[in-house]
Amino acid sequence: MKTKILFDGNCMVCNTEMMHYQRIAPDLFEMIDISDKNFHPGSFGLDFKQVNDELHLFTPEGKLLTGVDAFTHIWSLLPRYQFAAKTIQLPWINGLARIGYRAFAANRRWLSPRIKP
Repeated sequence: MKTKILFDGNCMVCNTEMMHYQRIAPDLFEMIDISDKNFHPGSFGLDFKQVNDELHLFTPEGKLLTGVDAFTHIWSLLPRYQFAAKTIQLPWINGLARIGYRAFAANRRWLSPRIKP
């Protein structure tokens, strides 16, 4: 089974990053675009606000991870990003990453010309 990543395809930054992961490890990830008109968050036990607030993923075992924890999981699966996965788990770096990620996620509509605020 693959890790299912729920991402905002309307966000240029988000889309570019997720397509990069898909390209380098197509057998590991299933990308699910939450901006697709056929996407229904209820089928994942979530609602639109939740999936729009931050990145969500489901591990092959069905565990839900969000935000920085989701990125840490993605990076831990990719050899070239394993150092980043370990580094971001250091307490003070993790705290800063969470603050930075929350700021980005809350403002991504203003940072990406593909998303209308």
